[in-house]
Amino acid sequence: MKRLFAFLLVGGLITTLAAADQREGAGGVIFGPGFSFALGAPQGWIFDTQSAPSIGSRALIYPVGTNLNHTEVIIHANTMPLNGLSLEKWIQQDIKSLAAEFPGIALNELPDIITVDSLTAVIREFNPGESSYGLYERVAYIEMGKNVAIVSLSAQNEEVYQESIDAFEYVTGAFRTLGKKLILTEPPG
Repeated sequence: MKRLFAFLLVGGLITTLAAADQREGAGGVIFGPGFSFALGAPQGWIFDTQSAPSIGSRALIYPVGTNLNHTEVIIHANTMPLNGLSLEKWIQQDIKSLAAEFPGIALNELPDIITVDSLTAVIREFNPGESSYGLYERVAYIEMGKNVAIVSLSAQNEEVYQESIDAFEYVTGAFRTLGKKLILTEPPG
């Protein structure tokens, strides 16, 4: 979750539309300037947008029986502007920044996941390796026009991380863009 704080600083306005209650297997629509997408939680997981802004995210998904303050694993979603970069260059920049902050972090390139609406989710895996980075993470980068959607699985230990990969793959595979129906051109004033 350490990387989430950087998202908070550059993420800008957080606009989310979702059910007010936190239900197992629920989902919601996340939208803002230039993007809109839908996410859902798998069975046994809670979809939460109310707590998400507190850690600089747009949506959180965590196991039933836990909450943001008492969980060893979380799936979080956010968006960032590509700032004129290709998705590949943006990912390289993201990895370079993380490696500069945590020298020795281990990176693995994993097979892409194709979303339900045929978008390619580029998957990268990070683990502490020889660094002080304290998380095991799997990150999906999904290009959406001038933005990149980021769906991340973050766990405090390798065992919980491994047990949560299926949930991450479910959330990433079910990712759906909503086209221009809900895209804002400017932040609401």
